[in-house]
Amino acid sequence: MAKNFLYSDKKVYDSVHGFIPFDEFEKELIDTLAFQRLHYIHQLGIAYLVYPGATHTRFEHSLGVMHLATLMFEKVCTSVRPDVFHFVPRKGSSDYLYWRRVIRMAALCHDLGHLPFSHVAEKDLLGECGHELWTLKIIDSSYLKPVWNKLKEAPAYLEDVIERNIVDDIKKIAIGEAKWKIIFGKTFSPWERIVSELITGDFFGADRIDYLLRDAKSTGVAYGLFDYHQLVETLRILPSPDRGGDEFLLGIDENGLESCEALLLARHFMHRRIYQYSSVQAYNFHLRRYMKAVYFKRVLESVDDFLSVSDTDVISALNKAAKDPNLPGHRDAECVIFRQHRFRAIALPELVEESHLQEFRKKNQLTDADIEWEFQSQEAPPGRLSFPVARRHVMIKKAKDCSDLLLRPFSKKSNWVYISPQYDLMLAEFLEKWT
Repeated sequence: MAKNFLYSDKKVYDSVHGFIPFDEFEKELIDTLAFQRLHYIHQLGIAYLVYPGATHTRFEHSLGVMHLATLMFEKVCTSVRPDVFHFVPRKGSSDYLYWRRVIRMAALCHDLGHLPFSHVAEKDLLGECGHELWTLKIIDSSYLKPVWNKLKEAPAYLEDVIERNIVDDIKKIAIGEAKWKIIFGKTFSPWERIVSELITGDFFGADRIDYLLRDAKSTGVAYGLFDYHQLVETLRILPSPDRGGDEFLLGIDENGLESCEALLLARHFMHRRIYQYSSVQAYNFHLRRYMKAVYFKRVLESVDDFLSVSDTDVISALNKAAKDPNLPGHRDAECVIFRQHRFRAIALPELVEESHLQEFRKKNQLTDADIEWEFQSQEAPPGRLSFPVARRHVMIKKAKDCSDLLLRPFSKKSNWVYISPQYDLMLAEFLEKWT
């Protein structure tokens, strides 16, 4: 048994999880400028204009993800079925300690590449690769190099896995297989896939679980609260029900089905009440349009420039633009700062197409300054509901065969139209025939 050099002698108090312990290597990362910047990136963007409590940040969220991912990793490595025994590292072994280190560091790094106000303008400014590409650039930058140098000089538990590059593994686990494949065109090994899903997975990922709990607590919208302790306790690595034991997936013991159902409902209602709430969408629209208009290209040219900008810089610029009609983005800045004349955000009925909105704009002689819209790309049916469930701790079934609730495709993203307030009644009447 390798000595556990991951003993944690430091801790911070978190409003969701209580005390979160961390060690000297993690402290080195937390104290870097790149991580401290997350103090000034709001988790929910500008949603605090609608929900005053939504002032929590990516900093505390990242600590929460590290804590949750560790609990989940330890659970799947200690509650091991005989048919998965060969696949999972033994607790206390060099492999176990190595991957525990990797998943904790990756959890801290997973949000380093966010723009100011998180996701608000990332689709428009960062493209398909999103904030994950900037996360990789920051991990490789001089800001984190001292952390990785210290980590590579860590004691003997790394010697048995010396053939691996710990920084490459941290990068992989931090951004997940989907983005890794887009950026590099490569896939993960089965074990890398399991470990990365503990952070980035669409259903069991610690990232998703923490933001639901944290967003619900901060906004006061209780829909996002669910029994995540039971979910973590019943988390397992299980053989795929489709591959006859040749592939392993994250799944649960059947005692965790209700907590999975609660998670799905929490996501559904949080999307309805916060993430896709019309007033939040309206403010996001103005902030996104402002950032597209004034976000100077040099910020995206180097890691130094990227890390020099946070929410406080954008707010300062917004205040100036709101008071000066000659500055770019004045109209949108005015809507955000003075909360006047902001556009109405209206979720479109499913049958409405872009051609219908073009017809409405032409008929009423509206300009691009009066109306805009966005249509979501058609996504493939979610694969998250196909995770395995161990019935009576032995038989493997698909989750959707064990729960009628898990058959429903919750949390579908809406298409939106944004319109100047003097025309919103006209649009409402126009859309009435599709509702």
